[in-house]
Amino acid sequence: MVPSELAKFLEKVITSSLQKSIMIWGAPGIGKSSIVSSVANKLNLEFIDLRLSQLAPTDLRGLPVPQPETPDRKGMVKWYRPEFLPNDGKGILFLDEINMAPPAMQGVAQQLILDRKIGNYKVPNGWFVFAAGNRKEDKASVFDMPAPLSNRFLHLFVETNFDCFKAYSFEKNISEEVISF
Repeated sequence: MVPSELAKFLEKVITSSLQKSIMIWGAPGIGKSSIVSSVANKLNLEFIDLRLSQLAPTDLRGLPVPQPETPDRKGMVKWYRPEFLPNDGKGILFLDEINMAPPAMQGVAQQLILDRKIGNYKVPNGWFVFAAGNRKEDKASVFDMPAPLSNRFLHLFVETNFDCFKAYSFEKNISEEVISF
């Protein structure tokens, strides 16, 4: 599909309240992240863009904090969730560059995608979990996505063409010289 079709599809998923995790594939720089961001903006949703390739598993899982011991509870910890995960409201939790993240990080993200939770943290009902990644054939430095993670997504493949670029360029008032080049 072309970028404009992706935007319409994501809008339909959101307005239909389909809680299906979506993986968006495409070449670097074609606008996957900006399309998801603009859909969130258009629908007045919060948008959290997590670059998983820049996080460690504990960044997403949170930190264990020892709890005071009582006679019936010894050695207990409470996991403090990261402040960047949504707590309420409605929005899109966007796991960008998911396949650039090392396998350990993808494993932590799998629970977030599959169960909509990590540990005792749960993604609020009004939130959608979408992800994006680049393709190996575009010479992107990526890891293979494990089958258990890949199988949890609805996969969308985005490509662009000249007509799509031209329409975007006119919409954004890009110079005719750039378009004709």
